[in-house]
Amino acid sequence: MRASRRFAILMLAAALLLLPASGALAALVEGEGYSGVRKILSEDGSTVLLELEPDELFIFVTNNKIMEKSQAARERLLGQYIRERFPDLKFRIVVWDDMGIREKNFEISGVYPDMVLELIDRNTTRTIKTYGMDYDLTPLIEKYNFDLSRIDEASMAIVYDRSTGGVLSIPFEINDYILFYNKAIFDKKNEPYPYAGMTYDEAYEKTQRLTFAEEVGDKIMSYKGYQQHPDQYLKLNQLGLIPFSLTERDKVVLDTPEWLQVVENMSRFYDIPGNVWNKTDDFWQKGSVVMAVDHIERLLQVAMVEDYWPANEREQWLKWQMDAGVLGNWDIAPIPVMFEGDDTIYRPNVNGWFIPKQSQMKETAFQVIMHLLSDEVQMGRAKDGMKGVVNTPEIAAAYGTNLPELQGLNLSAVYWGKGAVQPVRSPEVAGGGYWDIALWKVYRLYIIQQGYTPEIALKRVEQEENQWIQERIAEGREF
Repeated sequence: MRASRRFAILMLAAALLLLPASGALAALVEGEGYSGVRKILSEDGSTVLLELEPDELFIFVTNNKIMEKSQAARERLLGQYIRERFPDLKFRIVVWDDMGIREKNFEISGVYPDMVLELIDRNTTRTIKTYGMDYDLTPLIEKYNFDLSRIDEASMAIVYDRSTGGVLSIPFEINDYILFYNKAIFDKKNEPYPYAGMTYDEAYEKTQRLTFAEEVGDKIMSYKGYQQHPDQYLKLNQLGLIPFSLTERDKVVLDTPEWLQVVENMSRFYDIPGNVWNKTDDFWQKGSVVMAVDHIERLLQVAMVEDYWPANEREQWLKWQMDAGVLGNWDIAPIPVMFEGDDTIYRPNVNGWFIPKQSQMKETAFQVIMHLLSDEVQMGRAKDGMKGVVNTPEIAAAYGTNLPELQGLNLSAVYWGKGAVQPVRSPEVAGGGYWDIALWKVYRLYIIQQGYTPEIALKRVEQEENQWIQERIAEGREF
């Protein structure tokens, strides 16, 4: 794209997002709206950060780095679909920390969004409930006969568990994890490439063969065969396990054969001499990792999709890849599976739409959400590199087709497989929400730093986190 045209698109996107849509109508439902201009204040209450018209839909986007970093992406991935379907609707898209606006500013100002895009798994409790924005969407779902069965089953299981008897959010997009691999190193070792359905056992065997050192000129280059972030691996595990009791409220349960199977499966990779855990970015930044599991946003970043990242970031990723010798030498595959013949990937790393209880435009917001979950919009966003929660063969096949930067890659890897489905606890057991426990300690603290066996690490974290929860309850906290 020529620089002048790219600049024009960016300016248009900025103008569209900063100015309300024109037209006589605003809210889609008669009678909805606010009595006056709403003002979002700074944390000390001294400065007005944003003013919203009485009939303006306020959309707050978090946990989508692409939209946070690019105004053009906000219009391309969200704004255009609302504008085309509802041309007379005034709306404003604000991303997290834009103009210094965060959730605390809503509480201080008494002004809340009408729609919030947020990470469902952790932040239904950590953010939405903490700031009093939880609202059960069941009446709206029933009124508009919205079909939840169209939405990815594994994503809905997270919603149902976190909602404790209701439906607090509608899943929208999944920042799933995929496997990146360096074709040049595979070719050097005459190793077959990763493929859909490859087991962790096979990946382990490849890792042993692909962890090596060699002399390159006057330097010695060491390669790690495999890197997969242990925190995400445990949290989003492919057995669909959650770290809480299914029968008792406020209780962590990790000392089980299933959790031990998950931890031992990964810890063996980092017991291979030379394949110690460091970080997945070494794949692109140093060229020292042969296989790395990372998320779809990283795919769009390392592919340097022009509309999605600032020019300085694209230039940095280009330099890293050129210096590391990986530019043009990598491809993608689905993450390994636990068992032969299985097609279960991670529990979805899913963002969903919440409508805060404080909104006075709930029905308008819900109609916008319904449109964003239509096959048409999910297809359009898939073409632009976003994995949605509606999976049809046509949508899956369309992934990335609008992005020239992705062409030539194995894009079928993105929609391959099905997400691990977690159990849904009863409302009585799920209680106030989802305790934000330190699951990361299992591997990164106790196994890698202190040398514990997986079994002892799980026992210790279970004990410590149960004690922590009881201390928080004694302080009057509910989650």
